[in-house]
Amino acid sequence: DETPWVNDAEHEADQKSKLINFFDKNLVDYRLSDNIRKINQLQNADGSWSWWPGMRGNLYVTVEVAEMLVRLNHMIGTQDATSSMLTKAYKFMGKGILEEVEELKKQEKKGVKNLRPSETAVQWLYLCALDGRSLSSDVKRGHDYLIDLLVKQTSAFSIYGKAVSAIIFAKNNRMQKAKEYLKSISEYTVYKEEMGRYFDTPKALYSWFDYRIPSQV
Repeated sequence: DETPWVNDAEHEADQKSKLINFFDKNLVDYRLSDNIRKINQLQNADGSWSWWPGMRGNLYVTVEVAEMLVRLNHMIGTQDATSSMLTKAYKFMGKGILEEVEELKKQEKKGVKNLRPSETAVQWLYLCALDGRSLSSDVKRGHDYLIDLLVKQTSAFSIYGKAVSAIIFAKNNRMQKAKEYLKSISEYTVYKEEMGRYFDTPKALYSWFDYRIPSQV
């Protein structure tokens, strides 16, 4: 399913031809620019992305798209189009994150223990760590507050969550905590001669982004 050119090709020569096209630089550049154009068209005026065109902007969806764009910039270099989209997206995400921080502080004042950032907030911290851009003063205070909560966290993480958190800690001068998480992650791997080393644990949760192969990556 992930490599349709294999399924569609009826002959080996056709397979090779399709594979060559897959790596054709001009074709790749065209597909890249075309998809960036489409993503740009889907971005709302407030910097958000929605579950579906015409719907209200959503923090979760915006963080997901922003993370993909940040990763793209790391792989191929920052693009003017992605830079513009991300600048607008960070403004929208910052507002959503500050709302969560405000709610967490209210819970803290009530004496609630073991508070932790939401999965979306952790993902936002992760893309901030990768992107390395300067945040406005109020958003930076919220960012640092969430980092402090994450450091204190003792409840169970998924493998994916621990890996993401390790990167967050490493990029925010919490190297000891990052090393602890990396050590823990390695202890969840198993080794079989015919399969190599991989994650085979309930902590590699079953969902579209963090089961087995994505956790391995």
